[in-house]
Amino acid sequence: MEENNENNQVELENAKEEILDLIGDHVNCIGLCKELDPIYLILREEAMSARGKSILFSKKQFDKSVFDHTLCASSQHCPFHKNMDNAIRKARKILNLQGREHPVNREMVRKIMDNENPFKKN
Repeated sequence: MEENNENNQVELENAKEEILDLIGDHVNCIGLCKELDPIYLILREEAMSARGKSILFSKKQFDKSVFDHTLCASSQHCPFHKNMDNAIRKARKILNLQGREHPVNREMVRKIMDNENPFKKN
């Protein structure tokens, strides 16, 4: 069990470093891609934009808002945040390794394990 915790810790640290590599030093961009981001357009919260996520990630802050990101690739049009979807996936992995996964995801996994079907009612 201790070895598993050690492996998780190594995996966590590796994922954090990979995110920093993906976002690079692009936390000081001017946010041109915000107007292409469907979640930002609705919520108008900086933390929901690619730039906002970059700022949080650069501070190694990973919160459940990464599950709100649609992975729609809107940031692919931005010269600074082309790798944001990959960074979001890695941030989700970090939260999952910390046991902070999205409750809907947890329920889906439970249904698959119990019923081999995420849509089957118990």
